[in-house]
Amino acid sequence: MTLIEDIKINERIIILSLIVALGVVLHRLEILIPLPSPWIKLGLANVMTLVTLIFFGLRDAVTVTLLRIMLGSIIGGTFLSPTFLLSLSGGVTSVFVMHWVYQRGKSPFSLVGVSICAAYTHTLTTVACIYFFWVQQEFIFKILPVFFIFTLIAGILTGIIANFIVIKLIAIKFVLKSSVLKNS
Repeated sequence: MTLIEDIKINERIIILSLIVALGVVLHRLEILIPLPSPWIKLGLANVMTLVTLIFFGLRDAVTVTLLRIMLGSIIGGTFLSPTFLLSLSGGVTSVFVMHWVYQRGKSPFSLVGVSICAAYTHTLTTVACIYFFWVQQEFIFKILPVFFIFTLIAGILTGIIANFIVIKLIAIKFVLKSSVLKNS
C-alpha cells in the first residue's frame, strides 16, 4: 500500500468518524425536543445516514447507522434494551430501503421522498417488532395513523435538512473528494 493510498484511507476514516459523531450528537439532542409521545422521534440522526449513503455508498451508510445507534444508546444508557433493539431494527431496515429507493428512483424521488420512505420503513419495522416480540395485541395497529402523521412530518424534515447539506457539500466540491474516497 502506497503512502497516497494510506492518506485516502485515513481521510475516509476521519470523515466517516465525524459523520458518526454528528449522528450521535443529533441522536442525543433529539431528546431535548418536546414531542407529544415518548415513542415519537424526529429521526434527525438519519440525516447523517442519508448523507453517507449519497457520498459513500450502502456499506458505509450501514456502518454509520450501526455505530451511531450503538454509541447513542451507550451514552443514553439504553444499550441492549428494548429501545436499543427497536432503534437498531428500524435503523438497519430503513437504510436498506433508503438505498433501494435512492438507487431505483433517482428521477421520481428527491431526498425528501427517500427520507419519507425510510421514515415509514422505520416506523413499520418498529411497530412490527413491538407486535411480534412484546405486545401481541391489535390495538398497536390502531394507533398507526397517529404515528404515520408524525412519520410524514419527520421524513419531510429529515429530507429537507439532508438535501440542504448535500447541496452545500456539492457547492464546496466535497463530491470530488468523496468520489475518490468511494472508489478506494
